[in-house]
Amino acid sequence: MLGMDLAKQPIKIKAAIGHVYANMAFYSHMSALDNLTFLGRLYGLGRKRLKDRVRATLDFVELWDERKKRVGAYSQGMKQRLGIARALIHEPKILLFDEATNGIDVQGVNDIRDMVYQLRSENKTILIASHQLGEIELVSDSIGLLKSGRLVAVGTPHDIKTSLNGILYKYVIRVPQPIQDFGVEVVEKRFVKDCNIVLAATAVETQLAQRFGADLVEVVDPTLEEAFLWMLGTDHNAEPSVANASKLAG
Repeated sequence: MLGMDLAKQPIKIKAAIGHVYANMAFYSHMSALDNLTFLGRLYGLGRKRLKDRVRATLDFVELWDERKKRVGAYSQGMKQRLGIARALIHEPKILLFDEATNGIDVQGVNDIRDMVYQLRSENKTILIASHQLGEIELVSDSIGLLKSGRLVAVGTPHDIKTSLNGILYKYVIRVPQPIQDFGVEVVEKRFVKDCNIVLAATAVETQLAQRFGADLVEVVDPTLEEAFLWMLGTDHNAEPSVANASKLAG
């Protein structure tokens, strides 16, 4: 890892990693400033660098104005932001996010997502473990899906969804007459004023466009969560399903 031997240089490798996880623990009777200062000293940061890093990380997570408040008085979202500051204090090259948004409200999740975008732009390597596939789909360049501890798919979100060869694609059709007249399997019907909106399960985009007009047919891509749920019900004894799986090992 990072050109180092994990067996021979574990301390150096650990020093290059920052870890963010759910319900991170802090000294609740101490302020955010004191918590980060104490941790920075454990990492061996010199006085000037430590002062600069504490300011930079608290600014990044937007907690500088709350730096003197006792951490025990922080909300869960504030604690998670402080956890990101703690993970960044020693300027790691790799960040691990392990269910980092568990128990966080919508605004807190949005805040953490924005921080991930910013860290990505700084060319940091970020590994995220999460069951919230909607969030994963938004922030990830490459994804690995695990089933019972086995890697069943790897690639970009687009790679994984398109590897299903249209199995989960839906077609939204706006028609003025019963869709069953055309022999289409209906998944769901919705009504908007005088127009039927039908989600059709069969992969018949060309035929539907010919029958109803291209402007009346819309293809709805599957979400990553839908793709994963489909994969959970299939047998993956073979290699990971996406063609570029070798990238993970490389």
